[in-house]
Amino acid sequence: MSLFNTLHTGVSGIFTNKMAMNAVSQNIANANNTDYSRRQINMTTNNTINYGGFELGTGSKIESIERVRDKFLDIQYRKYNSNYGYWKTMNSNLNYIQSLYGEPSEDGFRRSFDDFWGSIHKILSEPTVPENKRELVYKAQELSNKMNSLYSDIESVQENLNNDVEKNVKDINSKLSELAELNKQIKELKAQNIDANDLLDKRDKILDELSEKMDFTTNEKKDGQISIILKNHEILNGEIYKKLSVKEVNNKNYVFVDNGMLDIKKGSLGATIELRDNIIKDHLNRLNELAATFYDTLNLIHEEGYDVTGTIRGMNFFNELESGNLETDKLRRISGNILLSGEPKNYVDSYIKFNQNTISDIKVNFDINSGELINIEDGFEDNSNYTATINSGETLDNLNVGNKFRGNFNYKYSTQNGGLLTFDNEGGASLDNRLIIDFNRNIFKQLGMPTKDINALKWTDVPPTTMQGIMTFKGPGNYSETLNLQGVTTLNEIAQRINTDADGDGNNDGGLKLVRAFVRDNELYIVPTDKSYLDMKNVIIDDPNGMLHEMNSNTVSLSVLDPSQNSLKNSFGLYAYKTKSFDLSSYSATDNVNITINYKDSTPQYTATIAKSGLNGSTIGTNNEFQIVQNGEEFEVLPGADGNTFSWDNVDNIEIKVGTDTIKLENFYYDESSASTKLVNQGWAIDTQSAKLKLKSDQDLKWRMDFLDFGSFISIQGKKVQIDFHRDTLESLAEKINQTNTGVLSYFTPGGRFVLKADKTLNYDLKNAEIKGPERLFEMLGLWKHEDSTQAYSENFTLLNPDYDAATLENKLKYTSKFILSDNVKVAKNLRVKDFLLNNPDMLAMDIGKKVDTDNDGDVDTILPTGEHSSSLWEEGYLLKSAKIFSDGRHDFEDYISDMITDVGLSGEKAKRMEINTDSLRTEYLNQRESVKGVSLDEEMANMIKYQQAFNAAAKVINVVDGMLDRIINGLMR
Repeated sequence: MSLFNTLHTGVSGIFTNKMAMNAVSQNIANANNTDYSRRQINMTTNNTINYGGFELGTGSKIESIERVRDKFLDIQYRKYNSNYGYWKTMNSNLNYIQSLYGEPSEDGFRRSFDDFWGSIHKILSEPTVPENKRELVYKAQELSNKMNSLYSDIESVQENLNNDVEKNVKDINSKLSELAELNKQIKELKAQNIDANDLLDKRDKILDELSEKMDFTTNEKKDGQISIILKNHEILNGEIYKKLSVKEVNNKNYVFVDNGMLDIKKGSLGATIELRDNIIKDHLNRLNELAATFYDTLNLIHEEGYDVTGTIRGMNFFNELESGNLETDKLRRISGNILLSGEPKNYVDSYIKFNQNTISDIKVNFDINSGELINIEDGFEDNSNYTATINSGETLDNLNVGNKFRGNFNYKYSTQNGGLLTFDNEGGASLDNRLIIDFNRNIFKQLGMPTKDINALKWTDVPPTTMQGIMTFKGPGNYSETLNLQGVTTLNEIAQRINTDADGDGNNDGGLKLVRAFVRDNELYIVPTDKSYLDMKNVIIDDPNGMLHEMNSNTVSLSVLDPSQNSLKNSFGLYAYKTKSFDLSSYSATDNVNITINYKDSTPQYTATIAKSGLNGSTIGTNNEFQIVQNGEEFEVLPGADGNTFSWDNVDNIEIKVGTDTIKLENFYYDESSASTKLVNQGWAIDTQSAKLKLKSDQDLKWRMDFLDFGSFISIQGKKVQIDFHRDTLESLAEKINQTNTGVLSYFTPGGRFVLKADKTLNYDLKNAEIKGPERLFEMLGLWKHEDSTQAYSENFTLLNPDYDAATLENKLKYTSKFILSDNVKVAKNLRVKDFLLNNPDMLAMDIGKKVDTDNDGDVDTILPTGEHSSSLWEEGYLLKSAKIFSDGRHDFEDYISDMITDVGLSGEKAKRMEINTDSLRTEYLNQRESVKGVSLDEEMANMIKYQQAFNAAAKVINVVDGMLDRIINGLMR
């Protein structure tokens, strides 16, 4: 081997280690460059030569300088970077939306609702204060403004996200263009067998950035180029890439490639689309649902009330929205066309189920010796006729009652209906038009009868003679009457004046109409009558002489029977028998009574003139189907004298006149038991069993008794809601419907309209519901009317069916009030209190009025305003705050709002937590990747020293060889 070969070997060592030091220098220079991949020197020996049988080396060379990179770690990092991009975008937007609700804070969204409900509560305490009405109207408008602003702000977020889709796509296309160019350059260098490490680093950086926007897979080819697969679409193949395009669909930007829409789920782009199309859309829909329900519910309430003047009625609370089309838009709500008054109330049922065989087995036990009921009604006098007493340990059949009391009510007990004890009105004023006072607060409590407290006045002293004079009592409708207390010496005399002789002239003038009085334990109690709507708040006493102070007048509470939660048999007028009564006490026996009966059908009008003395036992009517019976000065007209017709179904009206005086008729109602007794007493049936059969032969009565005996049902989406007319109320019927979880919700307005509302399960459209039941039930609810009298009532009537076309649906719902709303109507954005109310808040409806159902068919015939002091509309309206009319019957207004706010808060917390978690995971893989591709200065410095020493050693070899060659060449020459 020659010295020249040794020289070449040394030179190769110099060049090899010099190149290695250059690579180390590059690594050190990029130690803080996160996009740089550490260069690794692959050094190998040159080819050996054979010399005299020996293998001699020829030095070293750089085989390659490679990037140190782990593809698996790249894939994992980009996977979690994509997740991070998704949750980062989610968190920033949801956090902003949460801030728009302003929760929790003093001026948050929930506070606006609380302020509105609070203004209702305030108006209930002081209904006549004008400022309270203004506050309610303005709080409602503030709430509307809050909804408008919140909806617009969230909608702006949605619009910004829509624009972000286009921005993201532009950025992605720019990166794809860069990647395509890099692919080209890398391919060219590979073809020249030149390392393209810097280009590869640049390409990986772009892929990292791209992964934050979307999830994709890459494939690397032999020529160094890569392809990118996105949702089964190859959007990059070497130097060729497909531009993603943005197209507008329904006013929203979507990503397309090859004319196909891409369903991008991950990365910031996936989050942008998910937020826009689902999460924010859901928030807007929920806000719209809240606004639409608030709009419709408050309108339904307000249009049922009278303003302060008692004249304006039927006005919406909010400005009207654009009405939808039944064929194309959503039928959100229907309501009945009648006001279900639940009046007259003829039954009050016990909430206790007695496990007894007969009523005589039910005993009462008091802490005091006895209990007393006092029946306050028209004509009340403080005597035994209007009282009922019972002693401790006695059974109900020992109830000691006066004649008047016994004639007006009784207890009924039915083991058939689960031990049901009923306080049953047998004629006389209905239970809601009189007060039945449980004076010692012990009878009704023992029997499970619902009670309530009313205010009464208590007087304990007689005013001094020198101060005695006139009091004026004022009531609803500017009604006024006077009470003369001159000459009274005892509390009993005062009570007698109030009840029978208001002017104190010794003649019976019927006393005061607004109040009645009774004396117990040397104390005088003043209680309201139906003329003052059984509420002392409606009675104002003008006392110019100051007698009230001398009489030690105080307000006290008395416990009375509460018929408000009345059963459906009251609400629907499910009596077994009805009669009409009239009073002729003001007329002499010889006065002629003129009777006229007008019929609904072709039956000829009936007229007759009968002397008062000849009325008892006389039969009247075109077919002699009625009989008149006398009870003192009262006369009762009984249907069924012909043995066939026991109802008033075909009678339009009956008129009674004496001379020019029109006599008022009162309706009396009987249940099956008392009606049967009535027929037996008249001799129209031999026993109660045959009497019941006779009553059930009348078609107008039979269905009522069948409903009472067997109940009924409503079928919603195939789920049956069983109805017990004895125990169910209007409220419990609605609650049962709401518990079906079918998407059909129900409630009753303060005025008594039956409402069906579509909720989420039905996509807020009642057209998707199937609702069936007995035709009569839908008629009683005011949703339908049986028009064809030649056809029998259907027992399985279909009110709604998803298969109905628009014409059929319109016909089925022609008697209902409908709320139809297009999805395009942004209620929350356009909700506004009616301009008339904003300008005239004093005209806010306040009074729901006194509902009068004269024929007891469940439908209110007349509504009478009760006066400027009434806040009855909002007393009932406030209860809708807690009505479960959201979320398929699970939520009321407060729950729904809380759920909305909680949901956005939880979604934001989840996004924040997931952003932190995914950032932690991607950082973990980033660190692992960095540990592989990153530069270690200690390691590189060690390598630098190693390569430097090798370089110096190689140089030394060359220097030695150079000296040897010099000696050989120059020495030989000498």
